[in-house]
Amino acid sequence: MAVRTYKIAGKNISPVNLIYFLVFTILGALAVWYCIKSINDFDEFIMHLKSVNYFYIGLSLVFSFTAFIIRALRWNILINTLGYKPSAYDTYNAVIIGYMANLAVPRIGELTRCATLYKTDRIPVNSLFGTVVTERIIDMLSLFVITFLAFFVRMDLFSTFVNDRIITTWKPAFENLSLVAVTVIALAIILMMAAAYISFKRLLKRPSMRKFKTMLTGLSDGLKSVFKMREKFHFIGYTIAIWTCYMLSTYFIIIALPATSTLTAADGLLLLVLGSLGWIVPVPGGFGTFHTLVAWGLMLYGISFDTGLMFATISHETQLLIMVFFGLIALISVSLTKNKSKCP
Repeated sequence: MAVRTYKIAGKNISPVNLIYFLVFTILGALAVWYCIKSINDFDEFIMHLKSVNYFYIGLSLVFSFTAFIIRALRWNILINTLGYKPSAYDTYNAVIIGYMANLAVPRIGELTRCATLYKTDRIPVNSLFGTVVTERIIDMLSLFVITFLAFFVRMDLFSTFVNDRIITTWKPAFENLSLVAVTVIALAIILMMAAAYISFKRLLKRPSMRKFKTMLTGLSDGLKSVFKMREKFHFIGYTIAIWTCYMLSTYFIIIALPATSTLTAADGLLLLVLGSLGWIVPVPGGFGTFHTLVAWGLMLYGISFDTGLMFATISHETQLLIMVFFGLIALISVSLTKNKSKCP
């Protein structure tokens, strides 16, 4: 029986993914509504925007764009281990198009960039997706390291943020739960995980799952690429360079605003972590979640929510500007590129 799908942003989306998309779109809309509702004076908000030093904003854009180029170079190292040799230009186009796709449908960019590189270089999507998953794992580990550094250098503010925005917010809800309720919830989670595992095992035995098994094989090959790559030091160097670009991009926006110009690079590290967490939440384009987390972070320094929101808006929208502008150029370039037939 065929599963009905819906077309969003040119992609066929299953009902489950459609629900996922709608839930997090609503979450993002609520976060945006919260930000707008919390602005006390729109005139002052606009006035602060006019006081921004746009030279530093330009430098921030340069480092944001550089990060995309480095990401393409790093991804090529993983792809090369599979026996394929796409050009850095083709890989860059796929990366920037993937980021632009994520603005419409969260997490669809990972598949989009694989499909883009398949179009230009005929590299199997299954294997490419494995390398993308590997990249995401590396990025999560890198963010964990950056978060640890932020906690270490700004332990006082980081602890305050966690206490005020997480522990204090959720503590009342958990305090009201009885031991019986906690036990029931825990058992329900265990039963759901067991049922999902059993169902998954049964599904794999069906003949119709051959295509899925092929995808898993390609995914496995892609994940193994990290252990096969010869340029490990280059890969590590590119990873450090990517996060350095993010840090510099954030810092130049800090010094571009008079209200935040006294903050240090260590403070920028904390804002980078909060902003990254805002992007990770699967709402379209990180709208609302990014703005809220960064504005909350700046409130730790005695900066008003309005000013913090202005900082977050500039930081977020400049990123969007880069993604959309260069993403559209990449789309045009790919559409004009003839398919290549490359075999390992």
